[in-house]
Amino acid sequence: MKNIQKMGILWGILSLVLFGGLTAFGFLYKNKSKEYKELEKKLVEAEKKYADAHFAYPNPGDTVKTDAKTLIKEGFLDHLKVKEEECDGYAIVSHESTIFEYKGYVSCNTYKTKGYEK
Repeated sequence: MKNIQKMGILWGILSLVLFGGLTAFGFLYKNKSKEYKELEKKLVEAEKKYADAHFAYPNPGDTVKTDAKTLIKEGFLDHLKVKEEECDGYAIVSHESTIFEYKGYVSCNTYKTKGYEK
């Protein structure tokens, strides 16, 4: 009976440590990727202004891709950096039915947006 109690306590402690460790890892990853998510948002906002200024909207069912270098050169984006780390990126505008959808993609040394293609 004592062996079963010891095993139960051991499994309980192991479960708590595992749960705590995974939770801490999740929060650390979320905080680290937060800056890059902000960069993606800045890219989308710059693309919206660029599309308005140049009327660069896709036809229904199509997409338009604008790279960050163009947005910077045209003055719609200041830079694409996180903590002095220079990044590459682009924004895509897609036209689905009557809605324009915007998505920003960035690629840095330590982070890459899911679905980023060179």
